[in-house]
Amino acid sequence: MTNTSTGMRRQLGGKWRTLRPGDALRLAAILALVLIMGFPVFMTFATGFFPNGELVRSGLTPSLDRLTLDNFAEALRSIPLVQQLGVSVVVVVVQSLAQLLTSALAAYALVFPSWRGRGIAFAVIVATMAVPGESLVIPNYELVSSLGLRDTVLGIVVPFLAIGYPIFLLRQAFRSVDRELWEAARLDGCGDLRSLFLVILPTCRNEVTTAALWSALAAWNGFFWPLLITDSPQNRTLQVGLSQLVSGESTSPSVIFAGTALVLIPTVVLVMVSQRLIISGMARGVLK
Repeated sequence: MTNTSTGMRRQLGGKWRTLRPGDALRLAAILALVLIMGFPVFMTFATGFFPNGELVRSGLTPSLDRLTLDNFAEALRSIPLVQQLGVSVVVVVVQSLAQLLTSALAAYALVFPSWRGRGIAFAVIVATMAVPGESLVIPNYELVSSLGLRDTVLGIVVPFLAIGYPIFLLRQAFRSVDRELWEAARLDGCGDLRSLFLVILPTCRNEVTTAALWSALAAWNGFFWPLLITDSPQNRTLQVGLSQLVSGESTSPSVIFAGTALVLIPTVVLVMVSQRLIISGMARGVLK
């Protein structure tokens, strides 16, 4: 057996391999980062499940007998979280699908058909990514108000039907596709739309999934624009509703943490389920 001074041993995939000191150091660093990043999430959920101040008084080791769902019930009573959850779901679905569709069409036009000015068009799209979103708030507000969409769910979505980053991501992914594959589809009689949806998008499904997830998370976490364009509590998203919960003078910290946990659950689940696709899609779509 290998001397322990030369390294540690671990079992991976049914086989033993040597864990060198450098690997052990990297593993320890990763575990430390996981603890640092995961501790706030843990505290959010733990505080929501115990009475106000119980977690601090017990030194982070409260008795399980003190577990309660009263904080979550109070959060649901304080603000219309159920209606706001429905608004958030609609915003996420509509906005992410619209961004995915417009991005796929734009990326296809920037990669496969040859036309003059294609490089300039891509440069303009990349330049829009450098424009601060705050500088567009007033023009967007004027546009949405003139369309009569203020204080509506559609008004939340309209300014974000097309943005630069998913176009950039899909354009880089489409460039990695063999052009012969596209030419073969064209020779078989496929038009541009059929070539895109039946050939190109299935080939780049990891990158497409990454773009969709990025758009969905951005829509779910949106705060300033939904707060500005809506007035009625039932037309606002969960993020805005949570801010109203925090601003309530009579709301206890445990209730606030319970509401925060309800908002965090979909994001945490989505990232955990799709982390492999996110990593592989970004690596292939951006680096190639």
